[in-house]
Amino acid sequence: MDNPEPIETVLPPEPKITRIDRVQAVFEVLLISGMLSSVLASLPFAFYSGMPASFLAELRIMVRYILLETLLAILFLVLVLKAHRQKLRDLGFFSRQWLREAAIGLSVIPVLFITNILLSLLFQHFFPRYFLERNPLADLIRTPEDLALFIGTVLIAGGIKEELQRAFILRRFQVYLGGAWLGLLLWSVLFGLGHSAQGVQGMVAAAIFGLIFGILYLARRNLIAPMVAHGIYDMLALLGYWFFAPHK
Repeated sequence: MDNPEPIETVLPPEPKITRIDRVQAVFEVLLISGMLSSVLASLPFAFYSGMPASFLAELRIMVRYILLETLLAILFLVLVLKAHRQKLRDLGFFSRQWLREAAIGLSVIPVLFITNILLSLLFQHFFPRYFLERNPLADLIRTPEDLALFIGTVLIAGGIKEELQRAFILRRFQVYLGGAWLGLLLWSVLFGLGHSAQGVQGMVAAAIFGLIFGILYLARRNLIAPMVAHGIYDMLALLGYWFFAPHK
């Protein structure tokens, strides 16, 4: 009996990326980057005070602004994903092997502290003009209630929102805009500039941390590890400031 000939499997062609797709991706990246959500979140405060609000003047004002901006940014992200028939799970926000991913995130935290220490020494010795002795944002913490409020805020805005933004932007660059690594480099620079309130040293630190979180995400394709690393580091940094730094 003759052996049957193998049946060839014909795979469908890869969808072609058009110029319109790339332009749309650029607009989506700009939307999710936080530019629009930041402007919209500032409007109630500017309207109430009759002038551009200074969010560094009082902790609770800053917290309200950050949480409102976070809500708007995540809303925009969910709407864009819904328009593409996608979910947060498609960005890597799922619980598969979450204990392992959380452990990996925790293992990165010492690297973040060492990086911050080395960066502080570098600025102190070579760029003393820009050396940051005190974090102006942490200086707003004056009571244990302030500390708890700020920790909750950074866990939501930093550990969740910023990592969702990073994942979305890296995915868009990967598919439409020249590759995930190009997106990581550009977004890390912009991420650092977005921390201008913390001075030059703070911006450089944020950019480097953004690179680390992005590399972790691209390596794992799971958001749990960078979310844990980002959120827990911010929390420990605030606790360290409260218990060990000299207060005004």
